[in-house]
This record gives sequence, C-alpha cells and structure tokens, in this order.
Amino acid sequence: MQRVAQNSISHSISNSISHSISHSISHNGIMGIMLAQAKDSPMTIQEKYEAKRKMRHDAIDRFVADAANRGDCADRMYWTLIYDFEHAAMTTNLQQLEEAGVRPQPAQTLNDEELFTSLWELVSGLSDLGIFLVHSNHLTDRVLYQRLVDHILVEPVRDLPPDSGVHEFIDLIGGGGPVEREIYQRYYASAEERAQFVKEYGFEITPNSPPSERDRDLPKPQYPQQSQEIER
Repeated sequence: MQRVAQNSISHSISNSISHSISHSISHNGIMGIMLAQAKDSPMTIQEKYEAKRKMRHDAIDRFVADAANRGDCADRMYWTLIYDFEHAAMTTNLQQLEEAGVRPQPAQTLNDEELFTSLWELVSGLSDLGIFLVHSNHLTDRVLYQRLVDHILVEPVRDLPPDSGVHEFIDLIGGGGPVEREIYQRYYASAEERAQFVKEYGFEITPNSPPSERDRDLPKPQYPQQSQEIER
C-alpha cells in the first residue's frame, strides 16, 4: 500500500524540507489540547471541522509572522506545507471516520451483504475526508475491507480538515517490488505497458480479469483550479 498526497498549493516537496526549521514551535502542546477538547465535546462534526480550520489558519499565521520577524521566507504557501506535513496533530483515518459517524465493524462479524454496504460507507466517508482509493480491483470486497479496517486506516496521519486543499490517494497495489509489478501487469497494465514490461524483463505475465470492477465506481476528487502534487 502506498499513500500519495496532492496539495493544491505547491509542487513536490522533499522530506528534507523539515530540516529548514531551526526554531521550536511552542504552541503545539496548546493546539493538541484544544484539538482533544474539540473531539471530546458535544460539537457537531461541522463545528469540529471549523475548529480545526481555525487552529490550522492561526498556526500558519504564526509561522508566517515568526518567519518574517526572523527575516526568513514568509511565503504562506510554504508555511502551509510545513504545518500540514510536519506539525498538524496526529490521528488515524479510522478515528477521523468515527468522528464523522462512520464506525466500521470487524469483517468477521459481517455477512457478505452487510460487508458490501459497510465497505461503501467507508469509501464514501474517506472521500468526504479527501481520501481516495486506487487500484482496488484485484481485491475482493472482504479482503479490501479487512485491509482498510485492520491495517491502512489505523496508520498515523496528520489531522487536517477535509477542505484543506489536500487530496490523498491510497494505492492498494503499493510499491514497485516484484509482487506489485506482477499484480499490476496481471490486472491493470495496458497492451503498451505489457509490451514494455516484456522488453525490460524478458518475460510476459498473462493478463487476467480482476475479481472486481469497483475502481470505475470509486469517488474521484474535484480539483480546484490550481492543483499541484506532493508525494509523501
């Protein structure tokens, strides 16, 4: 599994960017407390999102002001990226879904019909958070659901409000190892890509029909006018 984030305000940014921050961010602890209080209060989900938006906006304002006072780069786009990918509070996608009222049950407790419904509730809930699945056709509904609930959605992520300008893509194939290359060639590669694979590796992987065609029905992001990419 591979996560790729797209942000509407920047081109690619490397992990080394975090080393350019030499000062400590003293307000992080306060922000964490405020966020925890927001999650535990009887606020509506939209009120919680608004609280997160305000904390994010105020934190970025402080970054910009501090940088300007130091005579450093005070570009707001730059400091938005620094906040989003280095300093926003940590959570999991599962916690974000539960906060929005989507509470998936263990796969073993669901029959096939219940699991199908719960899977698409997950997919819809993730899209509301700006998170989208790609290359899922080679997985059955049950395997995909289990992989999401038991592994992918419990990974630590930054807790950003859904309309923060970031779209994240979860690639269900993953990295570029031999197993992943075989999956791609068997279920997803075009004729041209298969020909290129034979040219590079000297053998062919016979294409096969995947167990699902759900990718065509998965939600797709609605991009703003200025959309650029960041990979993490």
